[in-house]
Amino acid sequence: MKGKVMVLEDDTVLAEQIALILKNNEYEVQLASNSDTFFAQLRTFKPDVILVDVFLVGSRLNGIQVLKYIKENLDFNYKVIVISGEVTTEQIRQIRELGAYHFLEKGPNFNIEQLLFHIDNAINLKRQEEQNLDLQIEYLNLKRQFTQAFPFIGESATINKVRNQLIKFAEADEDVLILGENGTGKEVAANFFYINSRRFGKPFHTIFCSALNESIIERELFGQEKGINGLSDRPYIGLFEKCSEGILFLDEITNLSLNAQAKILRAIENKEIHVVGGSVKKVNTRLILTSNTDIKTFSDPSRFRKDFFYRIEGNIIQIPPLRERGDDIILLMNYFINSYADYYHQSDHLELNSIKDELLTYKWPGNVRELKNFCKYICINEREINNQTILRHLHNKMIQSINETTTGMEKYFYIHNLKHSTAAFERDYILHFLKENNYSVSKTAKVIGLERTTLYKKIKALGLNNVLREN
Repeated sequence: MKGKVMVLEDDTVLAEQIALILKNNEYEVQLASNSDTFFAQLRTFKPDVILVDVFLVGSRLNGIQVLKYIKENLDFNYKVIVISGEVTTEQIRQIRELGAYHFLEKGPNFNIEQLLFHIDNAINLKRQEEQNLDLQIEYLNLKRQFTQAFPFIGESATINKVRNQLIKFAEADEDVLILGENGTGKEVAANFFYINSRRFGKPFHTIFCSALNESIIERELFGQEKGINGLSDRPYIGLFEKCSEGILFLDEITNLSLNAQAKILRAIENKEIHVVGGSVKKVNTRLILTSNTDIKTFSDPSRFRKDFFYRIEGNIIQIPPLRERGDDIILLMNYFINSYADYYHQSDHLELNSIKDELLTYKWPGNVRELKNFCKYICINEREINNQTILRHLHNKMIQSINETTTGMEKYFYIHNLKHSTAAFERDYILHFLKENNYSVSKTAKVIGLERTTLYKKIKALGLNNVLREN
């Protein structure tokens, strides 16, 4: 079947003749002689093309009114061909304005081959439009999935600057180098670049440069012909070729040797790769490079080629550490806790703005990744999450980090809250005697002069349950 055609024609003899011709040409046909019958059948039959007469004797609506109702009230992509006898210039203007696909005049000049030609073209156009619409929907769904998987959260001046830079380079279709400490969100930034690039929807691959040693780097990046070095009967397609017209994300570029950097630079500048054991191929691959080192590393010729650096030095984006992002910590923590609380079916009662200063007291050396795991830990270990719960875990984290560099009572002075500082001391005190007594709660309670049930309550309140489980 080529398609479905619905005919709205009051002349039943003519309608039957048209229907017979269409059926003989492999079209499915439905006839209607008035507007009420037509609309009753329209939604169930779902035609590709509608043939409609302008003058419909005994019909509540004429053909132009039917066409107007379809345009204003129905979402379906119907292609309407108007067939009529004598019509005025004004009526033809209305027919065109209402979006009819074509107009054919009845009479001696009416040609059935011409009608079949226009029906066939109308159906092809409809299917192309629907295919394009499906692709647009798929494109938007893919974009939403990427945005949800890698949300770029933050409204600070520094992160807005980063966001604007990424959009600028993405729209200009440029290679970029993204720098930032571990955990700052370089992968999120790379995906944001991809989402805003004209290459979105094309191949996007990530490779960790530390996994590329000299023996496999050419094969992984540029491919290898079959039969080379024991390769099977199929050639190996390298990432540059896979990502041609798309984006290749090289994570931690400074982990590559100078020799490997030279090969990548050649591929960038010449837009071609030399397949191992094979020919030279043209590629159009855009690169996102990242590194957790600072900009000074790139001026060290023993770590990074100068000619490579000159190639990208104008396209460098610096991701700020979390400690420099101000109120973004509130937005990020809200997002992480809400996400994990929903997943672990926890309840949360948060007013994070009231504890912002406390949150910013800690420097978050692991950046956004550390904050994310901190929030996840709380959601796993607490039934109810509130500001006090967060502060208790935060102070425990601060004490643990201070223990590495500070001794004696000084570490408790970093907590600018008597209650929480006392709790931190109490936690260390109990933990010390638990260790001395092989984590026996009964022995520890006796040594420090507490009832066993009281000590259990304190262990739970101070977040030491996991210590007992591990020991």
